[in-house]
Amino acid sequence: MYISNLFAVLRIRNFRLLWASSFMHVIGEVAELIAQAWIVLLLTDDSALWLGIAAGLRGAGHIGIGLLGGVFADRFDRRTILIVTKFIRASTIVILVPLIIFEEVQLWHVLLIVLLQGASDGFMVPSFNGMICDIVGPKHLMKANGYTLASFHTAWIVGSILAGNFINSVGIELAYILASVSLFISILPIFLIRVSRSLTRSTESVWPSILLGFKYVGSNTPLRALLILSVLTETFGFSYIMMLPLIAKSYLNVGATGLGYLSAAGGIGSLLGTAVVVSISETKNKWTILTIATLIAACSLFLFGNSSWYVLSLIIAGIIGLSLAT
Repeated sequence: MYISNLFAVLRIRNFRLLWASSFMHVIGEVAELIAQAWIVLLLTDDSALWLGIAAGLRGAGHIGIGLLGGVFADRFDRRTILIVTKFIRASTIVILVPLIIFEEVQLWHVLLIVLLQGASDGFMVPSFNGMICDIVGPKHLMKANGYTLASFHTAWIVGSILAGNFINSVGIELAYILASVSLFISILPIFLIRVSRSLTRSTESVWPSILLGFKYVGSNTPLRALLILSVLTETFGFSYIMMLPLIAKSYLNVGATGLGYLSAAGGIGSLLGTAVVVSISETKNKWTILTIATLIAACSLFLFGNSSWYVLSLIIAGIIGLSLAT
């Protein structure tokens, strides 16, 4: 009975299609992230500052549009939003390929594309999360989220290894082609999804809706605490991913292939962390576990920053991924 319930969500056709789309999308996303970081390093003589600026622009685009993305996801067809944003992401990446091949690419080209990618993510993520609920319903939502996270981390591992090897063997342009093709492919399953949903036809304007969301978070103490912890973790924890290319290239001297495996190691740890989360879903001491995992992540990040041995760095990257995912 337990096994049957565990796989019940996979019997839902629309969820399998969304799952397949997510897998291909993440392969494209991680390939683009690795290619983006590598080309920024090449264009700026390994500048950590510009690497951080590029990551910051992506985050600014995501956060700046994310609030509107949530409102749009509630008011418009989520399937259409996913198709449009995925198409924009794939198309803008293609622009960089000929510029790289003919050695005409400049830093501002990359930064502009990065900003557009972040803004597209801000629109896409709320609609994607909403579609999961639309498809599986509240009953299977936890299992669906677990499968989605597992798919995300598995695709992250695959995309990291492919992108690193492609850059090393052919060039950055091949990693960008991988990213674009994967994102275009991720659109196809979305076309096949059919979801009936009553759209929210609110007469309230967008900004009051956003303010209402802030008021709700402010009045809900557990949610507010979780949000603060999430922001701090995202800011100071996951930010190490943005510096992985510089560490791999300039400190560990393992090149793009080594970068791919470092990124994949974090994905393996995150995949294990997802399994841990699923296994303790009924545990009452979730805050204790979350606190311990955050402390482990902080210590691991310190050790990672001081490691000069590649094998040790791989292991620590896995531990970081495990603790941050938990």
